[in-house]
Amino acid sequence: MNDISDPKKLIYTQQGQGWLAQFDLLDQDIAIAVANNLTLVSHIEFERNLLQKLEEVAAEIEGCIGLFTIRELEKHKAAFGLTSDVIPFYSQVKSEDGKSVNSLSSSADQGSEAKVAQIIRQFCKSNPKKHLNHPTLETLREKKCDAIIFVDDFIGSGGRVSEFLTSFWLEPTIVSWLSGKQINFQVLTYSGTDAGINSVERHKSKPQIHIYRDAPTFHSFSWGNQKKGEIIKLCEKYGRIANKKRKQMWWGYDEGMAAIVFEHGCPNNTPAILWEPDFKESGWKGLFPNRTISSEVASVFPPEIVRGDPVQILIEAGQTKLANSGALLRRGIAGQIFLTALALIAKGQRKRSTLSFATGLNVKDCERLIEKCIKWNFINTHRRITPKGLAELNAARKSKVERLSSLDKGSDYYYPRQLREAAHD
Repeated sequence: MNDISDPKKLIYTQQGQGWLAQFDLLDQDIAIAVANNLTLVSHIEFERNLLQKLEEVAAEIEGCIGLFTIRELEKHKAAFGLTSDVIPFYSQVKSEDGKSVNSLSSSADQGSEAKVAQIIRQFCKSNPKKHLNHPTLETLREKKCDAIIFVDDFIGSGGRVSEFLTSFWLEPTIVSWLSGKQINFQVLTYSGTDAGINSVERHKSKPQIHIYRDAPTFHSFSWGNQKKGEIIKLCEKYGRIANKKRKQMWWGYDEGMAAIVFEHGCPNNTPAILWEPDFKESGWKGLFPNRTISSEVASVFPPEIVRGDPVQILIEAGQTKLANSGALLRRGIAGQIFLTALALIAKGQRKRSTLSFATGLNVKDCERLIEKCIKWNFINTHRRITPKGLAELNAARKSKVERLSSLDKGSDYYYPRQLREAAHD
């Protein structure tokens, strides 16, 4: 494809068309909605913003920091097929120089691990005295590290991250440091689901969690229950065809229903119809077969996250009058973002992950938007719409579509109607 990258073109790639052709004609509109609402994270978007988040978090820590790539770990073999126990971290890693340990596992699948390890290596080179790349236990002790930052691309169910934390928790020396508050654990990822983040937060090591962008899921979209139900049924119907023996993956691992895909790989928390390979000659053609991204499909991954169409988002959220008003046309990008967020909150869509997907904002900018809305008294501290917020939306709904003036066209700033005469924030 020679055109500029665009996630909406995913379904028009040769691979996308082959995937779509497997669905019955009556199901194809829903399948297209699944593909069109995936957040596609390119290498550039991922690397730049994970590094930026790492720089921000590290700047807040005064002393030395140990940094580790979160990865799959070795476990004790359990009898009778039961779940095995994690092995303490330093019992399963090697050190060539006595100062650091190997950053990657022995697994052949090192897509995300390799990316994250490269970012950590690059980051540590900028200040090797403060930032320690996979230090040994002896180096952590010698440098008297104030924190350990565990880095990953994505928190899905939270299981892998929690197991990695546990491998450090099993080291008596580190537990002693944690108990004495000599050190703390921090987890930093590009993205994460609400359920996964909540799971990691409950870990006994009490880690601080930092993410750059909330992960969208098909559960968190501002769609009505009917459309969400159709998506769930689609995943079941065709998940059964793709692999009838892996029911636990039809809606993604741990029924995550995640809607985010990285250029370096598709998380297994996404529905299996997106990535299930040709299992035992089922004949199924995944959009990202075996969770890999082909060069053709990679060509549609945008250099940065693309904001959704505010008109479509508002219509799907049941805000049809606002979607068809002239307000969205005249307020510029910032105004569209503000009105979209306020309209979703008015419909009870208060989760940050929902607002983030609808506006295209990362965690930091989404929090700023919410703070502004609270400050202006359009929503309260529980993210519920106020009478003043409803009045603002009603005024926007009454705005007629008309020819835009040159000032309107050039404006990227939006001041709520009730604040325009004294907008000095």
